[in-house]
Amino acid sequence: MPLKINKTQQGFSLLEVVIAMLVASIALLGLASGQAKSLQFASNSLDYTVSIIQANNAVERVWANLCGLQHGVVAYDAAFEAQLDPALARYDLTITPAAPAAFNNNLSVNVSWNDDRMTDQLANSVTLSPEYPNLNAGCRL
Repeated sequence: MPLKINKTQQGFSLLEVVIAMLVASIALLGLASGQAKSLQFASNSLDYTVSIIQANNAVERVWANLCGLQHGVVAYDAAFEAQLDPALARYDLTITPAAPAAFNNNLSVNVSWNDDRMTDQLANSVTLSPEYPNLNAGCRL
């Protein structure tokens, strides 16, 4: 009895399997890269939020001493500026004009942080520019 040769192929060839695996692995690498970028931006967003809170905290501490600062009872010096520093060492506070200049009702409060994953370090800072009102001499200290 002669052997019958089946001319129709069933299943996948090895080349088709390798190409499918290559396409799937490239897609998975793209998804992993997107997830890593998403985590980076989420971490930077947290730093941005915390730095806004730290800057607002410094502005409110100045506001609490505003009467004394405007009338010279509280010294606007390096010691006062050190009280405004964030409690977290990762964040740097810069106030303009810097102490020991005379207190100015227009301050610039900048909080910055270092994120080595970001290429633009200017994006790693927050600046608030509060303007305080002039209080009369009868304000409470």
